[in-house]
Amino acid sequence: MYALYAWGNFISEVGLDRRPAWLDPAVLRGEQQVIDESLMIGDTDTLLVDGPNTLFEIDDDDKNLVPGSALVGRDLSGVTWRVARIRAATDGTREDALRIVAAAEEDGDYSEEDERHEYNSVPVGEIVTLWEDDHGQWTLALVEL
Repeated sequence: MYALYAWGNFISEVGLDRRPAWLDPAVLRGEQQVIDESLMIGDTDTLLVDGPNTLFEIDDDDKNLVPGSALVGRDLSGVTWRVARIRAATDGTREDALRIVAAAEEDGDYSEEDERHEYNSVPVGEIVTLWEDDHGQWTLALVEL
């Protein structure tokens, strides 16, 4: 099974990483999408999100990312949180994840990264391939789960 994760400067620059819609219990359970016109990679269509498996940073702890499903029913008032790794909604196949990457590559300046990061920047599975846009706004990771 494969997943596609996305993150980068863009989501924090537009405040997308802290919008209250992320904490909607229906989003965290996967029953509803986060609908936001800013949630796109390059000029692609709005990115559909796997809310339960999107990873959140809690209390500025970027070493222990928490899946959205673990936040259902949790009181986060007074807690610093942000979306750290958005998991794109796919059917779990490599082909479906690569379909999203292909659309992003078609509309933007993305390049495949040959070097792996020293640590797994997505703390689930194993990163197969990374792509970064030429402007430092997005990183995409194909992850084998």
